[in-house]
Amino acid sequence: MYNLLPWIALFLLIAATALWKVVPRSQGRFRSALIFLVLWLVVWGGTFAGGWLHLNVAFARQVAIALVGLAAIQVIAGAIFNLIIDRTRVPRFVGEMVVIACYIAVIVNIFYNEGVNVTGIFATSAVATAVIGLALQDMMGNIASGIALEFESDIRLGDFIKVGDAPGGWVRHKRLRHTAIETPDGEHVLLPNSFLTRSAVTVVPPKRRHFIPFNMPYSINPQEVIDAVVFALRASPIPDVAADPAPSCVVQELTIGHIRYAAVIWTTRPGHDVKPVSAVLNRLYFAMRRAGIPIEEISNLLEMKAAAEGGGGSSNPVDILRRTPIFRLLDDPGLFELGACMHHLAFAPGELIIRQGDAGDSMYFITGGQVAINYVGSDRAEVQVALIGAGDFVGEASLLTGAIRSANAIAVTRVDCYQLDKAGLEGIIARYPDLAEDMSVVMAHRQMELDITREKLDAETARQREAENQTQLLARIRRFFSVRNAAGA
Repeated sequence: MYNLLPWIALFLLIAATALWKVVPRSQGRFRSALIFLVLWLVVWGGTFAGGWLHLNVAFARQVAIALVGLAAIQVIAGAIFNLIIDRTRVPRFVGEMVVIACYIAVIVNIFYNEGVNVTGIFATSAVATAVIGLALQDMMGNIASGIALEFESDIRLGDFIKVGDAPGGWVRHKRLRHTAIETPDGEHVLLPNSFLTRSAVTVVPPKRRHFIPFNMPYSINPQEVIDAVVFALRASPIPDVAADPAPSCVVQELTIGHIRYAAVIWTTRPGHDVKPVSAVLNRLYFAMRRAGIPIEEISNLLEMKAAAEGGGGSSNPVDILRRTPIFRLLDDPGLFELGACMHHLAFAPGELIIRQGDAGDSMYFITGGQVAINYVGSDRAEVQVALIGAGDFVGEASLLTGAIRSANAIAVTRVDCYQLDKAGLEGIIARYPDLAEDMSVVMAHRQMELDITREKLDAETARQREAENQTQLLARIRRFFSVRNAAGA
């Protein structure tokens, strides 16, 4: 047996090295195994030296065998214990107790082979054990609590917990004496297990409700505020905010000087509440602006720089229309009349400006920011087909023909734009009948570009479809605005 130790030690060295990255959770065990192998090498070398000097090295040989045995225990435990525990949900402390029992067996075997009365040692050490137990009662209490926590399995790795006045955090590992958590600030806190069993522990669920308060004056209709907030929060997804239960808005209190509201959301990542709350506040700011609610009177919502109040709204609507291809035939009086009908709007990053499948009769002229045009296919996969910015426009098909929205338009950054609806365009179309035909040409070309991306059309098919679409669009525009053609039909 002793002559085989070098080969056994070499095998354990190779195994520990090979498993180091394969089982990263057991690197502590593999490190202990390497330490035992280094100690064995020292003792093994000492036995050779003692043999040359004709010394009694029997005990040293027993120690060498024991060190290799301890190394083998750590390698085997590191290789299989985590796998067994993960698949069978056996309490982790069971593996620790098995390792300790094996350690005791190896040490007892040394004494037994040396002829020491092991039974007598255990019998005479009972008093000493009692004294040590009293001295280490806190540690023993933590170990007992750790065993209880393992058996109950109410706290699992990865859970976000709060214990008394201690900061909340994610459970990173559980040991017999303590449980380690990591706080959102990156701090590692070691909580004694006895503290966990004596205190009220809150395991934060994946979905957690938040009330985000803000104040509005009595002069604003509460239902208008609630409707604006609910629409803004439900119109498009917000990262880390659950769609079910859906966000809502409630009146919390009627106080002196203002009404206290709260946006109600459910976050989906415990401990990561700062960003979703900020995104909700940002979304509320833009929703209030679009609804015409005087946000300067909100005391607890968001502070925005005065320079940003206008955003991209300072652009002249007439200049915007003059640069838009579908209105290139309009003269200055027509442009000024149409510009007076446009409304400035602003959208927060991530908000839906246009939703595919919705009905609509308006278009948007982008004056600042970026807008992603995404098409949702039959397989529900969403593909970005264009990224537009200042100077571009979107939604003209619904404005001119009343067509259902054919794609999503999503604000990538803060977006400032002007909205033009059917009511503002009707009088212009009636006085400029040739405008409808020119609009149909521009729209057909834009539709062809979208079809090429969506349906992978070749050039010849795309040209044919563009010509067909132009004829159909002209008829639809005239029908939608009740415009007669050149023949008077």
